[in-house]
Amino acid sequence: FRIMIHPPENTTNSHFQHQPHIHLFSRLLPVHQHTHNGGITHNQNTNMSEQNKLSRKDDLQTVSGSDGSGGYHSYTFEETQAFVDFINGQLQSDEEVKDKVPIQNANDLFEVIKDGVLLCKLVNKAAEGTIDERVINKAPEGKKLNPWQVSENHQLMINSAKAIGCNVVNCGPNDLSEGTAHIVMGLVWQVIKVALLQDINLKACPELVRLLEEGETLEDLLKLPAEQLLIRWVNFHLKAAESKRRIANFSGDIKDSEVYTILLNQISPNKECSLTPLQEEDVSKRAELVLIEADKIDCREFVTARDITNGNSKLNLAFVANLFNKYPALEEINEEDYDFADVLDLDGAGSREERQFRFWIQSLGIPDIEENYALQNLFEDLHDGIVLLHVLDHIEPGTVNWKNVRKGAKNKFQQVANCNHYVECAKKVGFSTVNVGGTDIFDRQKKLILGQTWQLMKLASLKLLQKVGGGKKIEDKDVLAWANNKVGSNIKSFKDPSLGDGKWLCNLCAAVSPRSVNKELITEGDNEEEKEQNAKYAISVARKIGAVVFLLWEDVVEVNPKQLLLFAVALMTIDLQSNK
Repeated sequence: FRIMIHPPENTTNSHFQHQPHIHLFSRLLPVHQHTHNGGITHNQNTNMSEQNKLSRKDDLQTVSGSDGSGGYHSYTFEETQAFVDFINGQLQSDEEVKDKVPIQNANDLFEVIKDGVLLCKLVNKAAEGTIDERVINKAPEGKKLNPWQVSENHQLMINSAKAIGCNVVNCGPNDLSEGTAHIVMGLVWQVIKVALLQDINLKACPELVRLLEEGETLEDLLKLPAEQLLIRWVNFHLKAAESKRRIANFSGDIKDSEVYTILLNQISPNKECSLTPLQEEDVSKRAELVLIEADKIDCREFVTARDITNGNSKLNLAFVANLFNKYPALEEINEEDYDFADVLDLDGAGSREERQFRFWIQSLGIPDIEENYALQNLFEDLHDGIVLLHVLDHIEPGTVNWKNVRKGAKNKFQQVANCNHYVECAKKVGFSTVNVGGTDIFDRQKKLILGQTWQLMKLASLKLLQKVGGGKKIEDKDVLAWANNKVGSNIKSFKDPSLGDGKWLCNLCAAVSPRSVNKELITEGDNEEEKEQNAKYAISVARKIGAVVFLLWEDVVEVNPKQLLLFAVALMTIDLQSNK
């Protein structure tokens, strides 16, 4: 039996207060679901050729499959409208999507994304420059893309979304080309969330240090995901206003609009937003008055009065994030008073690696990690050993003896013991662990942690390649030999300085999928600008043909041998799969 649970209208159950979507419970076959953080998962056996059936009851959109399975998924009409408004605002001046934007009706979203162009554009609005837009397949005016071109666009979008930290496990091109509603909604929310939350961190906004509580350090603040930082930010301003109110969520705690009234009054530059909504006793009318006040500082976005009173946590998170991005209202600090450089590892290469490895771990979709770790900072989130153990056991099942692991360990002794067990397991699979001990991981030794994470990423990539290649063990030299054979080159190693112009990577992509590359766009790489353009083009083409890669264009021009190896491994995997 599949049961869709609807909360009673007057329920006080905190479970429903904290969840904007209906939860699906299945005693038999699993169906598509959203993870706790809005990511997308589905059972591989689900029929993805199903046609969506939409029904509307108040603001709830219910989706059922036509295959008779009885599976249901749901989202709110208000969420769809809010997402559409965001997309319209971001892409309204883009000539290449003028046939799609503005989207007139909310449910048209599931139609206009089908060719993949709009979704690719949206990724670039979330993280500028992620996709080289020369790579997007675009139809001439009056014509449509063919199915292969559409699939390439969706593959490009999905792999690029992974590279900016979106949780898109098991979301495939077919889901998008068919406009599967709940998959589209989950994916679009992930991208919008990245766009809204990307600058809510200490590196982008050092003034967040004002949110430190007594006895805390910068490291403590680094552990907090952006959502928790926003909650602290709201509470900071409530305290400054001498209000007794505090929030712990963006659902039940904001329903009466009192918090929003006080917050708007505190952050508006010239006190444009008044406290008059507090005089209104009717919560629905008060919510509408709050939005009128928000409009005075150009912040009436994402939520309706009903979204506030219903406690839609997604849309209220978006509303508050937008307020923070426009009006943080935090006093400037003297960065010399805090050891930011050491804590944040502000040198370019180290910072890039930390980001890439975090997003790679997120892309694995390991449930225990998703449920218990924000993966906001690699060194903080890995220091108790649990994430490392989960990733290793995901790659090499059975390697970890979980009886020797203390999940949820709070004290140093237990956490160091977990790290020591990881080091033991790492030795079993042949990792280099010279001068690496559990204490080093616990102490957040950055270079050692980056080294171990790199070896995990490499092992996972080679294991997949080995599986695709029929089980034969593949080493670095085999990957280089394959790449040289495909390109017709004689590169001695992935440290070869000539790789920095990006031409070789572009040619490797063309050798794997000739019709996916426009060779007229490949430059000679004679100057830094041309090298950058080649690098960006190669990375986007690789993602377009199915390669999951996390390197940035800087890794190419700086000739980062680790990332170039993984780039080649990903393309070799695609090549072997296509040959099969």
